[in-house]
Amino acid sequence: MTLNKTIKIFISCHKPSRVIEDEVFTPIETGAVYHEKSLSQGILRDNTGDNISSKNPMYCELTAQYWAWKNVDADYYGFCHYRRYFNLTQNVFPEDSYGDILEPYLLDGTAGKYGISWKNVQPLLSEYDLLVSKRQDLRKLPGNYKTPQEQYAWAKYLHAEDYQLMLDIIDQHFPEYTNAARTYSEGHYSSFCNMFIMKKDMFVRYCSWLFAVLDIFCRERDMSGYSREALRTPGHLAERLLNIFIIHLQEENRNIRIKELQTVYLQNTDWVETLCPAFDHNNIPVVFAADDNYIPYFSACLQSVIDHSSPQNNYDLVLISKNISRVNQDILRGMTAGYDHISLRFYNPMPLLGGYRLHANAHITEETYYRFLIQEILPHSDKVLYLDCDLIVNSDIAKLFTTDVSGYMLAATLDPDFLGQIGGADLNTQEYVQTKLQLKNPANYFQAGVILFNEEEMRKSHSIQEWLGYAETPYRYNDQDVLNLYCEGRVKFLDMSWNLITDMEFKRFSNVISYASATVQNQYERAHQNPAIIHYAGCIKPWNRPEDDLARYFWKELRKTPYYETVLANLCRNGAKHKSSSGKITEVVNQIFPVSTKRRAWLDRVYMKLHR
Repeated sequence: MTLNKTIKIFISCHKPSRVIEDEVFTPIETGAVYHEKSLSQGILRDNTGDNISSKNPMYCELTAQYWAWKNVDADYYGFCHYRRYFNLTQNVFPEDSYGDILEPYLLDGTAGKYGISWKNVQPLLSEYDLLVSKRQDLRKLPGNYKTPQEQYAWAKYLHAEDYQLMLDIIDQHFPEYTNAARTYSEGHYSSFCNMFIMKKDMFVRYCSWLFAVLDIFCRERDMSGYSREALRTPGHLAERLLNIFIIHLQEENRNIRIKELQTVYLQNTDWVETLCPAFDHNNIPVVFAADDNYIPYFSACLQSVIDHSSPQNNYDLVLISKNISRVNQDILRGMTAGYDHISLRFYNPMPLLGGYRLHANAHITEETYYRFLIQEILPHSDKVLYLDCDLIVNSDIAKLFTTDVSGYMLAATLDPDFLGQIGGADLNTQEYVQTKLQLKNPANYFQAGVILFNEEEMRKSHSIQEWLGYAETPYRYNDQDVLNLYCEGRVKFLDMSWNLITDMEFKRFSNVISYASATVQNQYERAHQNPAIIHYAGCIKPWNRPEDDLARYFWKELRKTPYYETVLANLCRNGAKHKSSSGKITEVVNQIFPVSTKRRAWLDRVYMKLHR
């Protein structure tokens, strides 16, 4: 029975991290002697009391085990990591090739999913003497090895002779463990990660033996020339020593009750942070969203914002990206360096998106939904400008930001392409609006590439959970349809020059927009003459078609960025790839659908529909 027993399960942390919060799970900072400040307020630190915190570069999480052994009195001791926990439920979850349950992020529901709580630990300890990570059959893991000793020799950066020295130390100083060491080393199974929960007497016995073995090893092995990873050898050996200790216990008592548990590996445990304004006054928050592959094209957009900025305003730029590389972050920061009135920050949105199924299509990616997260990412900003990355700013966006959106949820421009579709260019869109969207006034459908959000009203209307829930419905135009549907009647319309979608392939106006009302056509033509923001909406982009409508503005900005050669090389590669086939295709199309015929006009409309 574990009733009224003290259970302490320590979560080893060496950097700021989100951890499971429960009464028996206690985070402890490892290697604290090397940190000027504690990782978080009130966290236990392994450099107090009797400790070996200074050995953390070699001993890894063992400095937390040593600290608990010497400084904590409990009935049960357990250890896990900030990224690894036990699956404490009766459910068996799929594993990766190394035997881990993979979870991309630590989310609010993670602890519940895997039963990581005191109420699930207590019954297990009532039934078992020892909880440990599930043994893995080494013959089934990636790599050409069959035994633990072979696996250690195969491991990158480690030295095979260190494993042998461990065995020699056991033979010479702890011969009662020799048989267990040989059984383990010549077998095919191993538990990893130094994770366990055991009774006090067992824990004290284990630590007394473990640290004695490692102390002798460190005295006999000169590691002064070891790499950073090889210096962690004592920690690596401890994983093997735990297995040897367990086998020894089983040799002493065949009735010992051991429960093997699956290990949950959390790939990202960063805190879900919110962003305060970058500037104390005159702060203009501007949000973009892109994945790492899109950064070269986004750089032109960023450069255009810089070029048309004013030192009298402060531009708080935030790029939401799930995977932007450090290299690209550094390059983009370099572009804004020297501009005291411009700040550029990056935000990983994935912890906020767990569990949602967001639909994408050929040229609309998951990133398009990130605008729904702005109200939580920037909780101190009640007005935020959102810009798509496939556009060029041709005027100071501070002018747009001054727009009064009081009483509205957002400000945006009409979408002349969509209005042309429902005006007769695409009968299917007419039906879609009537049967699926069911807008009260489809003539007010707006384009979502440039939006000035009234985030105060957005928060009042719906939580991000509600917005993402709406986005799970597979609408034709994804988040744009969601915003039009749930913001209808509360939109302030901007002059179309603030989001001028280009005349893609010089056909969008003649084949689609010409079906919209005369008022919309006139707005489009005026905006096209003097666009404040040029938006390359659709599948045809200026980096693929430099000769397309207004593409010259993109290339003008791109030439000033560090990515010009990269985009140019991509254009050359793609051009060479398609050149051989495009001529033949054009020849066949011209024969079947001759230019300047009704048949060709119909084909052009179909083409525009498919590539919109």
